[in-house]
Amino acid sequence: MKILVKTSMKLLLRTKAFWFFLILMPILSTFILKIKFDSSSAYINDFDEKVIELSDADQKVAYYGGKGEFVVKVYDASKDELSEAFLKKLSEAGMFLVIRTDITNEAEPDEFVEMHLEKDGYQDRMGGVIYICPDFAENVLNGKAAEALKLYALSDDSRIDALQKEMEFQLSRMDSLSGYISMTKGGAEVSTDDLVNALDESDTFMPEKELVSIAGGTGRSLSVTQTNQKSQVGYAFAFMTLGFVFCGIFVAHTSIKEQKNGVYTRIGLTRTSSLKYFASKFVVSFIVSVMITAVVSVCSLALSSEDMGMSRAQYLMIIFMMGTIFCSLSTLIGILIGDVMSANVAAFTLWCMSALLSGLYFPLNYTTAWLKALSFMMPQKWFLEGTEMIFVGDNKAFPMLICITVAYLVAALSLGGLGLRIRRTESWGNS
Repeated sequence: MKILVKTSMKLLLRTKAFWFFLILMPILSTFILKIKFDSSSAYINDFDEKVIELSDADQKVAYYGGKGEFVVKVYDASKDELSEAFLKKLSEAGMFLVIRTDITNEAEPDEFVEMHLEKDGYQDRMGGVIYICPDFAENVLNGKAAEALKLYALSDDSRIDALQKEMEFQLSRMDSLSGYISMTKGGAEVSTDDLVNALDESDTFMPEKELVSIAGGTGRSLSVTQTNQKSQVGYAFAFMTLGFVFCGIFVAHTSIKEQKNGVYTRIGLTRTSSLKYFASKFVVSFIVSVMITAVVSVCSLALSSEDMGMSRAQYLMIIFMMGTIFCSLSTLIGILIGDVMSANVAAFTLWCMSALLSGLYFPLNYTTAWLKALSFMMPQKWFLEGTEMIFVGDNKAFPMLICITVAYLVAALSLGGLGLRIRRTESWGNS
């Protein structure tokens, strides 16, 4: 066993591409963790009941309604305090996701809205569109609320009726308060500021709303900061997985060459079992994982605990366990395939599909049940779950990850030994 490991390591260290992945991937993952960006909207809708502003009218709103909210796009040609108050009241109803685009600079807002309605209906996804006319405040203050805005239904969702009722309710409130203010002032003209202040004062008599954050099926609820950290760790895992997979495939290259050159046959004549031979490659993969983790530990000196969301020791432990799995899996795939080029393609496919299906790039919370089940077959999914558990202080994270690591390694070792035995039997049969 010792001689097999020593020989494999010598061949591996002579491979220049191995050093490329050994050094570059940890540097890239560290760089990703160092960058600060906000990706929380991809995981949670943390809009705090506020009106979402679009940069332009052509920006799609479908991405904001990822949890099945009733999305309402608003073309606001008024953009004053009263329209702001009206949209705020709609968003506070709790049933609608209000997304506004400012069209006050459009010379012909009516034509502009009509032109965009078809695009919204066919190229975007939303429940309805509200067009707030330029003279919205004037119409509301003069008791012509029906002429102040227009509602367009762009779906067959029955919640459009609830939206219409809520709009009628808010407009009737404004009309009633406007009449009351005018009466108290002896018939004087009511200003927009007076009406907005009256709306705010009337809300103080409403029952206070209490928002309770309920965790999802996992029982864990992350803050916005933790959600961003989870996203960054996922991207870092993607780079590290690429490094582990190809470093493992270089280990497989040594085995492929040994099979091609008859070295494996001569090893078999020494009564060395297939399982023992593959175990030696597994030990080499383990050493490679240690080497990559050592490089990561050096790179992690540029990171703080806030960048990683956990302690340095926890992060390195996760990287090491994940690396051991992927180095072993890619080594297994390469040995069983028995061809260098095919092994490289298989390794790249393994990295692409596992990272995609595990949710490293984007969450899979709202996908189909079979896709979620497939996701839990990917090792990165479990390490991402473990990261989330560490964020919330769950002490069961590492026992769970250790069990997952052992399970994958046992499966890889068993399948590798069986595969080599089958390949050797086939090669003897052909000869």
